[in-house]
Amino acid sequence: MNTTRTTNAHQRSRALLACATVFIAAALSVGTPQPVSATPPGVNGRISFMRHDADGYWQVWTANPDLSESQQITDGDYDSGWATWSPDGARLVFNSTRDDGAYSGEISDIFVMNADGTEVEKLTQSESWNEQPVWSPDGDLIAFVGLSDDEQGIYVVRPDGTDLHLVTTLPTGTGRGYYHVAPRFSPDGRSLVYTVVRLGKDGPGGYHGEVTALYVADVDGSNPHRITPWGITPGDADWSPDGRHIVFDTVVNHLGHTNRLMVVDADGSNLRALTTDHGTTGIGRFDALRIEQSFNPVWSPDGSTIMFSHFELTGDGEFVLGLQTIRPDGTGQKWVDCCGDEHQAAWGTAPLQ
Repeated sequence: MNTTRTTNAHQRSRALLACATVFIAAALSVGTPQPVSATPPGVNGRISFMRHDADGYWQVWTANPDLSESQQITDGDYDSGWATWSPDGARLVFNSTRDDGAYSGEISDIFVMNADGTEVEKLTQSESWNEQPVWSPDGDLIAFVGLSDDEQGIYVVRPDGTDLHLVTTLPTGTGRGYYHVAPRFSPDGRSLVYTVVRLGKDGPGGYHGEVTALYVADVDGSNPHRITPWGITPGDADWSPDGRHIVFDTVVNHLGHTNRLMVVDADGSNLRALTTDHGTTGIGRFDALRIEQSFNPVWSPDGSTIMFSHFELTGDGEFVLGLQTIRPDGTGQKWVDCCGDEHQAAWGTAPLQ
């Protein structure tokens, strides 16, 4: 198996699913959304999110949580996104294909920048794919999904680019392929939650029977243990600021199923649904077609709110994508912004503007 190609294909398919224009095609060919960021505990500050620019490239934006005072802070003829905040709100870490050169979408690296987009610094030096970075609560480490010397897994690095090393190990001798994605530090900095993908059988059109589960391990990768069943196919996850709960989405695995949000206690107990999205039904008849999905959840720093991406086909036949919020008890679901292509939100503590 070509691990680089497999990882990149999943990354690209997840990003595409989150785009409304591509999601119309997803009614016939279902993909999965890209993982989201973790939240530093504290006072609710500004958010970051991804949005396409006029040339179709992903760019990083920041805004107040109601999307006022929005600012685009990256640009260029390459994709930049998946940004998360430093604990003090002064910087953002993100991944970008800006140094891809002639590789045409096969290289992504991890970068840090100031909250206004200045002083961009590169942390990884590779000819492979690095993505989904997140800052530790004390600001001393950045975890990300990487591939180095054919070793795929969760890596950590210092914010100055030093002490890069692998902290998770893929199973061997099982007859199945695995990879690890979407790391999030616990609020106390002692643990990581991440998604383990167990590949199915390789056949026409790709792998079939792929399943996922959430795992929690010590920050050095030791003591990994599964906290969700394989069958519910969890994707993105984020800790509550008090460290007691984890919110996550479940990825689409066939038509009729849907991305929806669920919550589980940090020890794997008390699994429950947070949203009740309809999913995708009525393929083949536009007048009967229904689509509703929620994904990419992130907790507010004060713990009172969960923000997430929401996509649906309205009763007027319009495809809409934007940010919604919901309380942790499942009440009060509402739009922050409808139809603006904002998704992959990360919620930090940077002062509001």
